[in-house]
Amino acid sequence: MIDANQLQRELAERIEGEVRFDTISRALYSTDASVYQIQPLGVVLPKNREDILRAIEICRRFQCPITMRGGGTSQAGQAIGEGVLVDISKYYNRLLEMNPEERWARVEPGIVLDELNAQLAPHGLRFAPDISTASRATIGGMIANNSAGARSVLYGKTLDHVLETTVALSDASIAHFREIARGEARTGDTLEAACYETVLRLACQHADEIARRFPKIVRRVAGYNLDEFTQPNGPVNLSKIIVGSEGTLGVVLEAKLRLVPLPKAKAVMVIGFADLLEALAATPAILKHQPSAVEVMDKHILDNTRQNPALDRVRSSFIEGDPAATLCVEFYADRNEDLPPRLEALERDLRSQRFGFSFYGETDPAKQARVWSLREAALGLSMAMKEDAKSLSFVEDTAVAPERLSEYIGRFLHIIRKHETTAGIYAHASVGCLHVRPVVNLKTEEGVRKFESIAQEVADLVLEYGGSVSGEHGDGLVRSPFLRQMFGPVLYDAFREVKRTFDPYGVFNPGKIVDPPPISSNLRYGANYRTPKPESWFDFSEYGGLGGAVEMCSGVGACRKKLAGTMCPSYMVTREESDSTRGRANVLRLAMTGRLGESGLGDEGVFRVLDLCLECRACKSECPVGVDMARFKSEFLADYWKRHGTALGARALGNIHEVSKWGSRFAPIANWASASGPVRWLNEKMLGLDARRIPPRWKSETFERWWAKRGGSASPKRSGSVTLFNDTFVNHYNPEIGVAAVEILEQGGYGVEVVRPACCGRPLISQGLLGEARALAEKVVIGLFPIASRGEKILFLEPSCLSAVKEDMPSLLRGELQAKAREVAQACVLFDEFAAQLDLPLRPGPSRILLHGHCHQKSMGLLPATVALLSRIPLATVTDLDAGCCGMAGSFG
Repeated sequence: MIDANQLQRELAERIEGEVRFDTISRALYSTDASVYQIQPLGVVLPKNREDILRAIEICRRFQCPITMRGGGTSQAGQAIGEGVLVDISKYYNRLLEMNPEERWARVEPGIVLDELNAQLAPHGLRFAPDISTASRATIGGMIANNSAGARSVLYGKTLDHVLETTVALSDASIAHFREIARGEARTGDTLEAACYETVLRLACQHADEIARRFPKIVRRVAGYNLDEFTQPNGPVNLSKIIVGSEGTLGVVLEAKLRLVPLPKAKAVMVIGFADLLEALAATPAILKHQPSAVEVMDKHILDNTRQNPALDRVRSSFIEGDPAATLCVEFYADRNEDLPPRLEALERDLRSQRFGFSFYGETDPAKQARVWSLREAALGLSMAMKEDAKSLSFVEDTAVAPERLSEYIGRFLHIIRKHETTAGIYAHASVGCLHVRPVVNLKTEEGVRKFESIAQEVADLVLEYGGSVSGEHGDGLVRSPFLRQMFGPVLYDAFREVKRTFDPYGVFNPGKIVDPPPISSNLRYGANYRTPKPESWFDFSEYGGLGGAVEMCSGVGACRKKLAGTMCPSYMVTREESDSTRGRANVLRLAMTGRLGESGLGDEGVFRVLDLCLECRACKSECPVGVDMARFKSEFLADYWKRHGTALGARALGNIHEVSKWGSRFAPIANWASASGPVRWLNEKMLGLDARRIPPRWKSETFERWWAKRGGSASPKRSGSVTLFNDTFVNHYNPEIGVAAVEILEQGGYGVEVVRPACCGRPLISQGLLGEARALAEKVVIGLFPIASRGEKILFLEPSCLSAVKEDMPSLLRGELQAKAREVAQACVLFDEFAAQLDLPLRPGPSRILLHGHCHQKSMGLLPATVALLSRIPLATVTDLDAGCCGMAGSFG
């Protein structure tokens, strides 16, 4: 029995980084992207090498397991464990050295692949393996998994690109593994010497069995890489046994990586097929054209893109018709002019063999990026199912020779049909590694049995075809149970001996690769799990309730990216798992199911986790499954205020529409008072508003007053009539925006009506005052419904207000009012969308316009409308900055 309190004290005393044994931190790290959940004893975030060594030494003394973790994107359960979990991603993530001439880089394992490649790109170089989770996966995780990616037909696996590793062994000693002559291998009584002796002896002793049992395919990452050491006179590099060992043999402290040049020119062709097996049968013919990638997506994946507005727009830009499958074929070349002939040759060849019905070739880099963004979202898309039965990762990583792939997948699908289910299919046709994700409900005993049966039958099948149970996602908890069957008892015992030699104390990530628990142990859900169904203000009926909506988070971690997009702004700053959408969803789910203790959703720790959600709603559009954390936060706050009483600051900010009425009414005095030092000091103490913040100024002549004085629209209605929604901030703070909008609409020939039935309710929603928000929603819908029922458009100047009326109100209301709210939502349009279509006499203005998009506008997919409108200014070039969230979403700012 481990003394957790004493363990925590020793770690905290000796480690410079962070040591966390609290309930929330343990919950945050209890899952990854797999079907499993194991709560660790504690979490360590090391700041340096010494921290890692001290953690190993202390855990060894306490006989406490230690599991290393990078981005937590593992689909087989490698990154979770019951002991101390060490997260290297926050601090231990530097590019230490690079040599562009010799094409290598030395890195710490916590560096994210995309962030590494961004630093290498100015030198025309990159780290070759290009996995779909590159925006958040760490190099350490890639080494542990032996990751590969879409272009492994050209570049191979991580194993082929790791030159040297500096490794902490289980006795906290440090070994430097690099290529050496066999005669230079360490000898003596050190642990490092024992590692050399065991690996070389076992590889020599079992060379024939290794030749017989190890699959002859590109994509085999199962087991330990003993096949790399069978040449009796060849060089030795124990880095090759560390790669793919899933943190079970040692901890990588540094790695020296081989780099490859960036391609000079690229092109892609998207081919539509009427049948999935036809697409796979075409792959060998495509490979003769020497592509850099051949990626498949089936109809299940393609159809799920329609649930995500951003991805649906991407899909419609290059996919013709309704294919049963597509192949994305990529080519590299030294010159752009070399690519079109290769695309044409491929199309001619496939048409002559009657493969495919549509061919979309693209040489433009930006448009190619759109194609690949859809493919990279496939993992999340495959999980985008709202019912209890989900598309799961457990047999998704098998690999066979490409020439046998069509026949193999045909029989694989027979297994799926036999169990009366379906599957999503995508990934790497070029190397025979398809990710097949059967739909199974793990919340029932029948579902768990189906999970076990399919796993066993697929293992039998892939071994019959001379393939591997693991092609790139690793063994972990889900495939390790089949390694004895795959490699046989002799090699399995050799694997055990490797493990015992490197880790005689048994502390490094136990239960992975050798001696795993049964496949259905430690399931995140399981037959006894019941999805909580708390009462909610918003309508989550399509998910079966709020609990089902929260469970949509599959753990793929797309919210942990930093270099592009908006999601998740707080994580981009803090690099804390608790500040990612995934972390928040995990904590909510565990709180609702009572796994965080009796306080549940009323826990102050849960409040702290949700507090830094800026409600930008980027997750709604950028998360592959559309998790809407802003809405979850509103529901949480409503429940929290009910338990603890509403905070005064939430009450004040939520009712900013009422505050603003008085502010405008007494504007000169109110503005002077609100900007004064004493009032700002009082606001900080009572409302939580930073005293350094100068409040915006109220206007005495509101937009409403200006409109009343004007006496209505001055336009002769050549083109018709529109209604302009007068929101709180335009009305009381920036009426000049409303005035300008009226003038533009009238210039375009439209008569204008200005309405303000009530505030849109966005501030109330942001603060979790959902009862009051529903009351306002009723007023707004009743006021706008007659306009919508006449078929007229209702224009909004503020995207947050549009989002509240168009997206939140139909979900807040019920019955007849909900039906009316949906009709109103159909009539609501962003001003930019409408104005972009007007015939306006525009004069030249600035030649360059930099656009920082509004988060709620981006979440609704409406930023292109603003770009289109601004682009109509003569001689103007518009650049979308893609600069992320400014922090002003909702009433947060």
